[in-house]
Amino acid sequence: MRRELRALLLTGTMSASAIFAAPALAQEPQEAQADTAGQNEAIVITGSRIARRDYSANSPIVTVGSELLETSTSAAIETSLNKLPQFTPAQTPALGGDIQATATNTPGAASVSLRGLGANRNLVLLDGRRATPGNANMVVDINSIPSAAIERVEIITGGASATYGADAVGGVVNFILKKNFQGLQLDGRMGISQRGDGQEYTINGIMGTDFADGRGNISIAMETNDRSSSKRVDRKWFRDFYSDPDTVGNQNFSDYPSYIPGVNRPSQAVMNSIFSGRNVAQFPNYPTTGTLWFNTNGTVFGGINNFATRAGAYRYAGAYGPGFKENSLGFLGENFLEDQLVLPLNRFNLYARGNFEITDWVSLTAQGYFNKTSTRTIQQRAGAVNGWSANIPITHEVPAELRAILASRTPAPGTSAQALANLNCPEASPLVPGSAANCDWQLNQYPLDVPRSVNADVYTYQMLVALEGRVPGTDWTWDISGSQGESETSFLSSGFVSLERYRTVITAPNWGAGFSAQGNQSQGGFGASRATCTSGLNPFDNIATSQDCLDAISADVKSRSVMQQTNWEANAQGSLVALPAGDLRAAVGASYRRNRFTFTNDTLSTQGQSFLDQVAGLYPSGNSKGSITVKELYGELLVPLLSDLPLIRKLELELGARTSDYDTTGNAFTWKAMADWEVTDWLRVRGGYNRAVRAPNIAELFQAPQQSFVSLNRGDACSSTNNLLAYGAGPANTTNRAAVRALCETLMNAIDPTTADQFYSGTQVSGATTGFATSTGNLAIKPEIAKTWTVGAVIASPVQSPWLSGMRLSVDYYNIQIDDAIGAETGDFIQQKCFDVAFNPTLDPNSAACEAVVRNVGIGTIGNLVGQYQNFGRIKTSGVDTQLDWTIDLQDAGIGLPGRFGITTVFNYLISLKSANFPTNPMDEFAGTLGTVQNGLNAGGAYRWKLFNTFSYALDSVRIALQWSHLPATRASAAATNPDTTLFGAPAYDLFHLNGSISITRNATIRFGIDNLFDKAPPLINYNTAPNAANGELRGGALGAPSSTAAGQDYDLIGRRFAIGANFKF
Repeated sequence: MRRELRALLLTGTMSASAIFAAPALAQEPQEAQADTAGQNEAIVITGSRIARRDYSANSPIVTVGSELLETSTSAAIETSLNKLPQFTPAQTPALGGDIQATATNTPGAASVSLRGLGANRNLVLLDGRRATPGNANMVVDINSIPSAAIERVEIITGGASATYGADAVGGVVNFILKKNFQGLQLDGRMGISQRGDGQEYTINGIMGTDFADGRGNISIAMETNDRSSSKRVDRKWFRDFYSDPDTVGNQNFSDYPSYIPGVNRPSQAVMNSIFSGRNVAQFPNYPTTGTLWFNTNGTVFGGINNFATRAGAYRYAGAYGPGFKENSLGFLGENFLEDQLVLPLNRFNLYARGNFEITDWVSLTAQGYFNKTSTRTIQQRAGAVNGWSANIPITHEVPAELRAILASRTPAPGTSAQALANLNCPEASPLVPGSAANCDWQLNQYPLDVPRSVNADVYTYQMLVALEGRVPGTDWTWDISGSQGESETSFLSSGFVSLERYRTVITAPNWGAGFSAQGNQSQGGFGASRATCTSGLNPFDNIATSQDCLDAISADVKSRSVMQQTNWEANAQGSLVALPAGDLRAAVGASYRRNRFTFTNDTLSTQGQSFLDQVAGLYPSGNSKGSITVKELYGELLVPLLSDLPLIRKLELELGARTSDYDTTGNAFTWKAMADWEVTDWLRVRGGYNRAVRAPNIAELFQAPQQSFVSLNRGDACSSTNNLLAYGAGPANTTNRAAVRALCETLMNAIDPTTADQFYSGTQVSGATTGFATSTGNLAIKPEIAKTWTVGAVIASPVQSPWLSGMRLSVDYYNIQIDDAIGAETGDFIQQKCFDVAFNPTLDPNSAACEAVVRNVGIGTIGNLVGQYQNFGRIKTSGVDTQLDWTIDLQDAGIGLPGRFGITTVFNYLISLKSANFPTNPMDEFAGTLGTVQNGLNAGGAYRWKLFNTFSYALDSVRIALQWSHLPATRASAAATNPDTTLFGAPAYDLFHLNGSISITRNATIRFGIDNLFDKAPPLINYNTAPNAANGELRGGALGAPSSTAAGQDYDLIGRRFAIGANFKF
């Protein structure tokens, strides 16, 4: 593509950086940075714009160096970072079933989330400057980071908007890239799982040289990374889970066509005669409302959601195995066996950097990177089912049992006039003229034999040019930089069905066999194409579908997103005046940034355009377009208050403020006040306050209507058995239940609201259910405000002994409160606005709130819930971060063994994580649960504590380390809203990783890694501890994560895996 070539050429004219030098984990940048900067040279660390010589930060900071990144068996940067307790997994390689490409979702992308606040509430930087975001959520795809050039990663946890601008609510992840590299370094890594899948190869190199007598340097780095997929069915624990009789399946009989009677029901006598093998004493009548499936010989069987079909009454004639089972209650279940544990990836990146000292006081730097990432995600086959099904004419030939069932149909008592009108009952029929037996019938099937998939190709580049200099005669430094970046993503979604073409072919005579159609037929087919279908789509003939039929109904969907970012910055910093306690230092700057985004969807799945046709198996999404421009001014002061006093070796205050003028939401003001008290040479106390903001991103402002599948945590408000809603139609409503029910009936059948709806048969249970929601952007929203307090201490060993001198401890408390949190209205809240008199006092069915609750006329179930992004949310979280570093020389300690031993422990204790989706609603406490997605939070676990330990031993050129991660037992997410839930969250979980290296020569090192050393299986989570068999409940649960499309992969799903790597320096 033209943009790819342009980026490669421009990037290839620049240069790169230095080798990994920082330790694997350090609480603050220390020796590595000192070696680079020189003992007397001030450096700028993440969290402040002011250079200083003591390498300390007033905010909690963790530095990740080369060892943590290189010793992992995966090159995925986010996988390594997610080992740290400060991170909650967001998008990871484990999300191999995500196939919904939209303006806000990029299947195959990678992202990071600090504190679980959401990937769009932390800022990703490259050398202190913003990286190019990937989609309308303005989240940076970590795959685009030039990993071959990473020297270290500095992580600030806590608000940093006064320093870096909007989005730094949860903190900052700053990738420090290599600079002034000389020589050549080559590195390679190969990894594979114990089961022989998930192969991964990484090769990278960096080379650089000085020129012009050392006044300039130019370097370039390249990397290629290829990763194969792993499948769940290739793991014993998933096969056992699939076969477990106490779990349900994860797909609906995709190999078998089915029929849903709806309101036009078969006679009880016919159903009883067909299912005569049932236990008549226990089940006198076989249900006339449930879904019926068809064996390959055309006979009828049941099993899903038909409680009365248990005890041998299925009539299922197929085979059983991991993909098909009978559970302990007698239901049948099917599993999708192609689910990916790890999605495949192919990535190439190029990084170049050059700098030249024009004079002794001015230098020029040019830097650029280019990245191409290709991924493939897959999901179950596209189903022409339910709302995507076809109504089959009664004249089509069908098996004898189905013919008898269809011939016996009559409308259920109380069926509405609208529902009857929708039945399409032609007078001419081989059956009884004028009867309901003549009506069309609803066929569900999966017409394609391939899974749905999305191939995503992401092209990202960023170019930067900067002038940097010093002011003669002072210690002031300045820089002026400009950068341009772009991320373009092309999606190809395959395995989908054109709904109208499918319906046209399958409803044609003889199931479409011999079908032929010419487009624009009235004009002789001018400019149009022709379609044929030789075999037809008869689901009962057991004949392979011909290729021309597959071509006639298939729909490959193409979409494209483009994010562009322009950024200009000017910064200056230095000392203002000498004070008794030290220099008063300052930093000032200005910036201009513009982000522009477009998402162009395929017309087949575009909201507002595809009304004549649509894609079965893909939710519609509109074309989104928007831009945000911001101009900013900031200032910082480092004020030395006291020094060289008893118990006050140094006391200084760090102040900062930033004003931001957005063309979308107006002015935003952020500020910080931090303090650093160095009590002695071994004790520092730090802390302060940050007022941060997160301005609405492009999606939250400009998103076109976008539909998604959602969960309703408090159930359906119109369910007569839902006991969770005091404003619903269930028994929990003791004030106006009848009025709410009347409103529900009106919404279910606007033509004839007096007709009782069949939905009220009592089969719609309370509790969690699902539905569809359509969300749109909202230009009226404003920035969310975060108030962050931190206080902590850094303690070095006060004892100079071989055992204790290498010990260092940091403890930091944090408290973050986010007001006016931005989030899409949840399905629960959209319902509440309609049915709760606090929002709809007269329960007016024509109110805007109730027009947003669309019901399925005739059957009454939830059709679509329409909402916007709003500032209704509130979030509060607090906790404690602790890190202990301890190293000893074993011989100096008197142990009598050579070498050095070290321990690094990183620990987080979550005191609270509360969220509410409306200002007047009580806040739900999610700490100690598996978490929530409310208000944009991550679905990853909100564990009470998380622990990551590294035990290392080094002797001369040999190093070996053992990593240990621990997660405690935790409650189910449902416990936050329902204390009486019988769902169990997850048991305690421990993972161990072993890695090591040996330097063969000064310039050659070989390393190895074993992740999940003991092949630990993922735990069963979210299972029912007290299932009620009478209500058809199973123990259920999931392994490690709810599904292959769920964020928050805290547990290892792959098993033991190995890697070996080598590094050569020249």
